[in-house]
Amino acid sequence: MQATQKFFVGLQDVGQGGLITNKALIEALSNAANVHGLMVGQSTGDKDISHLSWVVLNWKMEVYQRPSACDIFEVVTWGQSYKGLQAGRDYDVMDSDGGIIAKATSRWVAIDPDTGRPLKLTPDVFGVFGAEPDHLNFPGFSFTKNPPELPLVSSMPFRITKSMIDMNGHVHNASYLDLATEVMPEGVDQILFNDCEVCYRKEIKPGNQILLEYYSDGTTHCVIIKDDNDGTVHSFIIMK
Repeated sequence: MQATQKFFVGLQDVGQGGLITNKALIEALSNAANVHGLMVGQSTGDKDISHLSWVVLNWKMEVYQRPSACDIFEVVTWGQSYKGLQAGRDYDVMDSDGGIIAKATSRWVAIDPDTGRPLKLTPDVFGVFGAEPDHLNFPGFSFTKNPPELPLVSSMPFRITKSMIDMNGHVHNASYLDLATEVMPEGVDQILFNDCEVCYRKEIKPGNQILLEYYSDGTTHCVIIKDDNDGTVHSFIIMK
């Protein structure tokens, strides 16, 4: 079973050249996943009934063509497979003519909203999505476990602002891309990278002081987001 949702590209969604940003695309992917959850009683608004909340661990997205401001595009998403505590979900992004303009895959965990602990996935939990384990956007792909070894270009401390916090009480997952742009040099921060991977390791809470580090060899770009006190890695973002 798949879920389909149309989206309008607003002025807040575009960057260089009036084209949609990776942040806006990831927001659309997240919202499409929530639509799928709504179809089976596991949306954000259903967590008091379903007694679980889905949290994303990883994104991998490849963009082939970017919509412009005022364009309409469509996201199709489906459950991929699950094992233990983690489930996969894939996405096709299509233009108004039905052509595929981006593909993505992601990894999620279901969290008990009372304890904050991951739930072991079962057919009762994930089976309702009608998973398509053989329908893979990136066959053979594995999410990157550790940041690539690249030269350090720049770094800066940053204190989390209230505007970045979502309904779950931590930094909204798409806002990590905003954090990445803060530490990138002028010019690089405007590039709409067509190959983007995000890994979330530890939530960032209100008022946290973090350290942003930007690494690059000119081809691969990576931002690592750390706790400024103990160096714990909250997330890393790889862009090409």
